[in-house]
Amino acid sequence: MSVTVSNSLADTINAVEAAANYYNSVKDDKSLREAFHEAGRGQGLVRQALQAANSNLGGHKPTERTADLVEACHAKAKLSEGIFKEVAQAPEDSRFERYKAAVRQSRGSMVEVLTVGMMKDMCELAEDDAIKVVMEDRVMELRDAMAKLSKMEPSVPTEEAGHNFTNWGRDQINAPGGTVNRSEGSGNHFPGATFSGSVSFGKN
Repeated sequence: MSVTVSNSLADTINAVEAAANYYNSVKDDKSLREAFHEAGRGQGLVRQALQAANSNLGGHKPTERTADLVEACHAKAKLSEGIFKEVAQAPEDSRFERYKAAVRQSRGSMVEVLTVGMMKDMCELAEDDAIKVVMEDRVMELRDAMAKLSKMEPSVPTEEAGHNFTNWGRDQINAPGGTVNRSEGSGNHFPGATFSGSVSFGKN
């Protein structure tokens, strides 16, 4: 395993462990919604999957896809750590308000969205031939947790969370309340243009 991927996996594990520790300090707070608590509990599953991947990828050269997934998971883990830290350090009577503020500051990234994202990253990472067999049980646990989290009411009312855009590496088009002009491929592009007469394209 390359030093970069190995280091990134280790850093991601550390971030997830820190997030779990911050969550443990507020796990009994009933002012925080159930999706928040389920996401906090889900950090343990993510950590176990990361540790299994880290142990079994050693000696194998990672693919570019593997490296990208590890980096994506690391970014979500660091953001989760920061949000759980904000809530844990807030006065007990203002934790929910502090959480909502942290979500808005992170452009609508609620902890359950980040946790499901990390779980998806790990399920895709587990498709690497080097760890596919040993990760089968982990993937089943992650998929069950993802299904449960996805059915829960949001940890922050959506109107208070702001616009939440998540890109899993494909085309992402966001225009809340606006107009989307999308152009793909080569050739002439006329974004937003309106033609009132006949128009021909190509060489004379």
